[in-house]
Amino acid sequence: METHKPDVVIVGGGVIGLMSAYELTRAGAAVSVLEKGRLPTGSSYGNAGLIVPSHLQPLCSAANVKEGLRHLLNPTGPFSIGFSPDPQRLVWLGRFVRHSTAAHGRYAVGIYRALADRSLELHDALARVADSAYEYARDGLLCLYETHKALKAAAMDAEELSRVGRPAQVLNAREVREWVPAVGSSIIGGVLQKPDGRLNPMAFITWLASQVRQSGGRILEETEVYGASWAGHAVTALKTTKGSVKADQFVLAAGAWTGRLAAMLGCRLPVEAAKGFSITYEKPAETPSLPLLLEEARVAVTPFADALRLAGVLELCGLDDRLSARRIDAMERDLMRILPGLGSLHVKEIWRGFRPCTPDGLPCIGRLHRPHNVVVAAGHATKGIFLAPVTGSMVASVLSGDGAYRNLLTALNPHRSQWAPSARRNLEAQALSAAGPCP
Repeated sequence: METHKPDVVIVGGGVIGLMSAYELTRAGAAVSVLEKGRLPTGSSYGNAGLIVPSHLQPLCSAANVKEGLRHLLNPTGPFSIGFSPDPQRLVWLGRFVRHSTAAHGRYAVGIYRALADRSLELHDALARVADSAYEYARDGLLCLYETHKALKAAAMDAEELSRVGRPAQVLNAREVREWVPAVGSSIIGGVLQKPDGRLNPMAFITWLASQVRQSGGRILEETEVYGASWAGHAVTALKTTKGSVKADQFVLAAGAWTGRLAAMLGCRLPVEAAKGFSITYEKPAETPSLPLLLEEARVAVTPFADALRLAGVLELCGLDDRLSARRIDAMERDLMRILPGLGSLHVKEIWRGFRPCTPDGLPCIGRLHRPHNVVVAAGHATKGIFLAPVTGSMVASVLSGDGAYRNLLTALNPHRSQWAPSARRNLEAQALSAAGPCP
């Protein structure tokens, strides 16, 4: 039985939970983090580690719906949607499709731009504190293209990115090879997105955990939540496999499992799991000097100090953790077709895990109506490692009641009206634009 009563209990030891704990402990709160596995774990461990202020599109889009339908019967497609007889998943998919419009895309990009600007500032500040602890670098991200149609569209996007302060340079095939000698003949050009970069996600999680502990926070590993105790409309304690943990406030930051936890507390939260994959190799001699996005294959290639990671692909398939040999083989074929100069690669680890996705492509950050002492921070899809700093700052703001991030928190409220597109969404977008998203 837990005897110490912290101010805040955070469920989830991934990057969102730890970043929230980091901010709260720095503000003087007593914090305990509950993690059902061992750190580092989950998508916060196995992702590509990309810092991507130039990538603001939500997961829900007409192009992704079309891609998902096209690969409906293809188990190795880069983006696939697995249909299910589960009524709740069918409702979620229906909402996902309804939000996959150009109008909603513009709205979501505005929200993500505000989140990205602030998170980038916070990432830079964290890196100054950490020095070289987790290989943080913002020396660009190179997107590679195999078709003229895709490259033309990317060139148009690069012009728009440059106009809004995110410099992007279009490269021809020869210029791409100057940056990446390992690239093959299938690549016809690329776009260098200069504000972007990467970090080592495993080292980042390890560093964050050490900072939380040094600030007095506790991280309880192999501690799974299975129930709760109540008093009126508030949770008083969480029941875990290591005993009951009491607190005044609780944060659900458990990634793809956040929806299940919210349901346990009587709140329906539309967070679905999308399975992603990564393959980590021993570092080859011709390792690229900066991270790459192989756009048509929908995978990223990230160089680390002692390894090279291939990561990506999304399967909207629920919490099905089966590992497909055909999927892994397809990813490796794409890698060797596009970067044959890497030569023979030696696998260190194959990983798969779940990204938490919402039907409108935006994360859920804010306080639940009931229980009223529970805050949610989840649903970042593939942007969690990048948006973790601003999310942690927003969680701390909600719990302190300081009024910061007011407009962004309205837009990302877990009970927001955008679960069904409506005229109210447009009014909220106009208000957000007029008032400004940050404190």
